[in-house]
Amino acid sequence: SIQSDTYLLKSGDTAAFERVFNITPEDVLCGDGLVEDRQIAEDAVQESFINLWAHREQINPDYDLQYYLNQSVRNYIYKYFRHCRVREKHAEALIREYKFWADYKSEDLAEKVENVRELLLSLPENCRKIFVMAVIEGTGYAETASKLNVSVNTVKSQVKIAYRKLKGMWGISENELLLFLIFIYLKKF
Repeated sequence: SIQSDTYLLKSGDTAAFERVFNITPEDVLCGDGLVEDRQIAEDAVQESFINLWAHREQINPDYDLQYYLNQSVRNYIYKYFRHCRVREKHAEALIREYKFWADYKSEDLAEKVENVRELLLSLPENCRKIFVMAVIEGTGYAETASKLNVSVNTVKSQVKIAYRKLKGMWGISENELLLFLIFIYLKKF
């Protein structure tokens, strides 16, 4: 049985590991019907056994190993489904951004870009410098603070001030504003 090989598996016995794999019930190996795609189920099983071997020293010999494998397969499949949902969410966001840009005629876009550029230039110099470096260039708060010899809290407050002024002057969402700012940065406002 699986339980009799648990002690041997814990000590690194590869023959015990192989026996555990070979006597594992078909429902575990098929992902217990959670997913229709056989390849995903097989990947889940493979990852579960890799994880079992990698953490074999932590196995509690009194723990039901078959239950552990079954839960491990389920967790992998649930993680796969979450990953798919996240990927779909990001795909939807990209489609919205594409539609956002596609909705503007080139004259409208040029005018809006010019307005945002002017608003950006209207910020106080230190505020603009921090905002450009931390947000538009993507340097991050800590690195920006280090490069400009200011505190991280100063960077955070200046970024917040810049967003508030820019959004308030133009009345657009933060995502739309960021898209325009990146576009302007690429043109080196």
